[in-house]
Amino acid sequence: MINYVLKKHSLVSAETDNDAVDFYRHFGFKITSLGERYPSVERYLCKFKRQ
Repeated sequence: MINYVLKKHSLVSAETDNDAVDFYRHFGFKITSLGERYPSVERYLCKFKRQ
């Protein structure tokens, strides 16, 4: 499903926590830390831009 979305859209972004960040990294998303938005929970912004 993720490959289908990446083929159809030139820019995709998602916000996630540490549990899923490697999933997005595996597909080539650029990962940016958003810091600790909730107590003891770091959040990440994951962006994919088709070239």
